Amino acid sequence: NVKLESLKKEIVKLVFKIVDSHGHYDNIIITGSFLDEGFNFEDIDIIIINPVNMEEDKLKNSIEENIGISPHLILIDSESFNRGIKRDPLFRLMVDRYVSIKRAIFRKDREINYKLLDIYLLKNKNLIEGYDLFSIKQRKKLLRDFISIKLFSENKEVTIKSIEKEINRLFGKDVIENLFYYGNNEEKHEFIAKLKKEFNKLEKHILENVPKQA
Repeated sequence: NVKLESLKKEIVKLVFKIVDSHGHYDNIIITGSFLDEGFNFEDIDIIIINPVNMEEDKLKNSIEENIGISPHLILIDSESFNRGIKRDPLFRLMVDRYVSIKRAIFRKDREINYKLLDIYLLKNKNLIEGYDLFSIKQRKKLLRDFISIKLFSENKEVTIKSIEKEINRLFGKDVIENLFYYGNNEEKHEFIAKLKKEFNKLEKHILENVPKQA
C-alpha cells in the first residue's frame, strides 16, 4: 500500500543491501515518514527482525554514510515484535505502512496494557502544557500519538487514515494544516482547550483500568 518515488526506491534497495552486508536476519521492514509522498528524507525507521551477528552502531554509521540519512534502527526478535504490535498502539501505527524485503504478515489481535498507555499518555501531556515550545513536526507527532492511544484504548483500528479521521472529527477538518502552520492565538487556545478535555477523559478511562497494586 506504499507508492515510492524512483529515488526512494533506490534508497530502499541500498538500505537492504547495506543491512544484508552486516549480518543475518529474517526480515527488514522500513517505515516512518520517509514513506510519505514527496521528498521527505528526515525520518527513516528500519526494523530488523531476528538479527544475527549485527553491530548496531556500525550498521547505523554505514547507512548514514551511504545514504546521508540518520536512521532509527530497531533490532528485535520476532516474538517481541509481535508482542509490540499486539500491545503497543505506537508500534502498531508504525507498521501501518511499510516496505519489507520479504513478505510480512502482522497479527491483528490486541491486548490492552493500560499501564503502558498511561506511560505514553504522560508524554503527550506536554503538548497541552508546552505547545509553543514544540516545532510543527513535534506537535503533529504528539497529536497523532495521542489519537493512537485513544483509538487503541477504544478497541478501534490504529491506522494513518483512522487517526486523520478522528483528528478531523474532534478538532475540525485540516486542523493540523490550518492551526499548526497558520493558526492565530484564539484558534490555538480553542484547540488546546479541546485537547485538554479529550486528554482528561482518556486519562480517567486509563487510570480506572490500570491494575491496582496489592
